[in-house]
Amino acid sequence: MRQLLAFALFGIVLMLPELQQRWHSPPANQALSEHRLAALHREVDSARIQDNQRGTVLIHGSGAPLTEAMVQQAVAKRSEQESSYISVWNWQGLESVTASARGLDKLHHFANSYLVGFQPFETKSLWVPLYTLAIRKEYQYDHLQYAGLADIWQTSRQAYYQKRGDCEDHAILLADWLINLGVDARVALGTHEGQGHAWVVAIVNDTEYLLEATSKRRQSSWQAMPLAALVEGYEVEFQFNRDYFWAKTTSAPTRRYRGSHWIRKSQFIRG
Repeated sequence: MRQLLAFALFGIVLMLPELQQRWHSPPANQALSEHRLAALHREVDSARIQDNQRGTVLIHGSGAPLTEAMVQQAVAKRSEQESSYISVWNWQGLESVTASARGLDKLHHFANSYLVGFQPFETKSLWVPLYTLAIRKEYQYDHLQYAGLADIWQTSRQAYYQKRGDCEDHAILLADWLINLGVDARVALGTHEGQGHAWVVAIVNDTEYLLEATSKRRQSSWQAMPLAALVEGYEVEFQFNRDYFWAKTTSAPTRRYRGSHWIRKSQFIRG
């Protein structure tokens, strides 16, 4: 997810106009073979996925919900390669109401649904999840792990058991685990030094911390975590947790993850 951010506008039937944000640029002229797609299936089998990601999105300002079936029907009209991109959706004239991404099961699911309420083990120390990620999970670009596919998301459970993953896989596991510890934690989507990226913002005692989930530094204290207001190079556009999806209301950069420059666009209802 550390490649240049590009945008493509698609007209979709089902009254579902879509703004698709390409957080990756795929390798040129790289075709998918049956053998490569079979490797993706093996990843699913190895993780023994049981999590229910089905759900409906209730959009603020609209009386009509957006269902996963609608999203999957629209995505099915794309090629295998195109459907691997993260998508940010418009709905009934409302912009950027939610996002979806392709999972290990090859289907698009709402971003919130990847936070499945998983924690590997209990802990009272807030730094333990970040420390665990540093020693357990290797960083690897999706197009290298998934045969040229630009962006494949792992749920928090999958992210713990899969040995490798990229930035959103790290961020999803970290945010979900922190939420279980009672922290207001969110996955942030945007850019880092101009390249598409995902990270975590954690709000503790009314203070915002920016957590680089892919960092392999083994911090042993929450006091060592950086204040979001002081961290340079990160440009956030969207945030989500298990329940809500936020979009920034201005094009101006910000290091604050709360305030009037943010609007809560939608609520995810699981089931």
